[in-house]
Amino acid sequence: MDKVNYIIQLNAVFDRFNNDNRIKQGHITLYLAFFQKWNREFFNKIITINREWIMEKAKFKSKTTYHNYLSDLNDWGYLKYFPSYHPARGSKVQMSIFFASDGQKLANCVPEPGQNLVPSYKHKTFENLNKLSRPKNELVVLNFFKENNWPAVDGKKFYAYYKARDWELSRGLKIKNWKTAAGNFVEKGIKIKEENTWPNSGQQDNLRKYDSRNKDYGVPL
Repeated sequence: MDKVNYIIQLNAVFDRFNNDNRIKQGHITLYLAFFQKWNREFFNKIITINREWIMEKAKFKSKTTYHNYLSDLNDWGYLKYFPSYHPARGSKVQMSIFFASDGQKLANCVPEPGQNLVPSYKHKTFENLNKLSRPKNELVVLNFFKENNWPAVDGKKFYAYYKARDWELSRGLKIKNWKTAAGNFVEKGIKIKEENTWPNSGQQDNLRKYDSRNKDYGVPL
């Protein structure tokens, strides 16, 4: 029998649930059903399970749903499932322990292929945000403009303009994503060019009025 603290184990596993974006309500209810069985067997290392009993406690009516959620918990390291494939013998489960013998949470994370747990996710997020807040140098900006088929001269203007402003959109408001700011910079420049080359509405109205007032429809073409 492993030395398992009921409260610490549950707190540890709920922390992992909260930090695991893959977990759904079905995973939680199924795990709690296994945990109840584990507790009843005094936290033995290996427990023999009855599928019907587990499904009843987890409020599952479909065997397919049961096996899908069980497969996830097994693959993600919350437990180990040992199917018996024998009608007279129950399958076995080994529950994962998420704290050390001294009550401290274990440092290792639940194994997962995509590394979706919050600690690594937050680290990557902050790292990506720092990279996106401002470009490393002008060459990075020019390459980005080249990839988007934007004029290089606009890239130079963009870099010089915002570098001089310490990468602020306005007073106290820092750029969060310089690539988005670059797109807005280019789009704004295109609109300005269009407005400068297209006659304004007042000029068009005057032209229409002039034509309607001065055209003599009696004169043959």
